[in-house]
Formats: sequence, C-alpha cells, structure tokens
Amino acid sequence: MVVDRNNRSHRPAGLAKGVAGTFDENNRKGGDSDLTPPITTVSFGSEREACGELAKRRNIDLLWKTASIEVRGLTFPDTRDVFKGITPADARAKDIMILNNLKHAWQFLLDDTDWPVDWQYLSEYNRLVGEGIEPNPGSMRTDIVTIGGTEYVPAIPAHDGIRQQIETDLSHDDPEERALNLFASISRGQWFSNGNKRTSAMAANHCLIHDGIGVFALPPGTRRRRIQG
Repeated sequence: MVVDRNNRSHRPAGLAKGVAGTFDENNRKGGDSDLTPPITTVSFGSEREACGELAKRRNIDLLWKTASIEVRGLTFPDTRDVFKGITPADARAKDIMILNNLKHAWQFLLDDTDWPVDWQYLSEYNRLVGEGIEPNPGSMRTDIVTIGGTEYVPAIPAHDGIRQQIETDLSHDDPEERALNLFASISRGQWFSNGNKRTSAMAANHCLIHDGIGVFALPPGTRRRRIQG
C-alpha cells in the first residue's frame, strides 16, 4: 500500500479506487492505490527541496496572495498577524478562518511535495481551505453554479471527466504549462462547491514545487473583479 510521509493512505475514503475522497487517516492496514511513487533522484530532489525552502521563506507573502484571490481588502500586515496567531482588530472572522485554513493547506503541501498531484490531493486541499467555512468541503460539486460577471455556467463535473482533465493538464512537457493548465481547469470548471481558486492555487504550487520549478502567486493588484467560487 502506498502512503505519504505522514503515513496517510491514498485510498479514497468510502469510494472506488481513484474516484474521489480525502486521505483516509484511519485505514492504514490495507487497500490499493494508483498513486505513483515519489521521484527520488538526487538532482530533482534537491531542486524540489530548494523550492520548498523558497516557499517557507516567503510563507506570509504566499499566504497573503493565495487568500487575496478570493478575499477583498486583505492586507499583508493583517496576514502576518494572523500567521503569528494575532487577531487584527478590524479583521472579519471568516477572513481569519480562510487564512488559518490556508496556513494548514500550505503546511500540508510542504509536507507532501514528493508526491505528484492527483484528485485525492485536490480533494484534500479543498477540504483544508473550506474546513469550518463551507458545507462538505473536499467533495465534488453536484449542483449548478454561476460565475459572477460572466454568462458562463460550468457543467456539473463528473469523476471520469475530471480524471481525464487532470491527465491532460499534467501531460504537457513544460512544467509551468502543467501547473497553469491545472489552475485554469479547476477555476473554470468549478470542480468543488466553493474555494476553487484557493484550491487551484494550491494545486499549481504543488505541481511547481514537486517539479522543482518555483512557486505560484497572483499579486492582489492584478485582480480586476471578484469572481464567485
């Protein structure tokens, strides 16, 4: 059985192999997994480790930029305070929860960069960013949603379609293209009920750090309008 460095099983909880679900914390005795083993070559591993160290050095900046994808008016000083366990006087409770959830998601990412991203990781990232905020975080979307400011209505996702899209996105030769295509697919497809852009940012960073390329962040000043999801 394949487990990650935290001894988590990669068998989707309660569903068929490779279909959906979060990490199974309780079942560590048996089951199958289609997750490929981590790459352990010295050169690639050293580049991956360097990217992980870069992310750790820039942790507050990355946390601020990841949260700002969906949170208006968030400042770097407020993010720094929340990161240190200090509650800013004018901060909204939901914004603090979003920041703390993202902090946990980033720690999860940095603990598991040896493993390539797959549906189970995406599901876990969405669960982490939505825990205590959204109903059923980590579960695939099953209802109709709209995208604010556009007429686009994403189709309700299906397991097979998502698995095929992940495979397509990760088949590109250019590692930056792999990360950006996956980011766009999750954001546009709205694979989860909420937190899709935060999830897609975590997925892009997982891809880039795993491949030893760098980190991904969108400066808050580049966002023209808030998009639901």
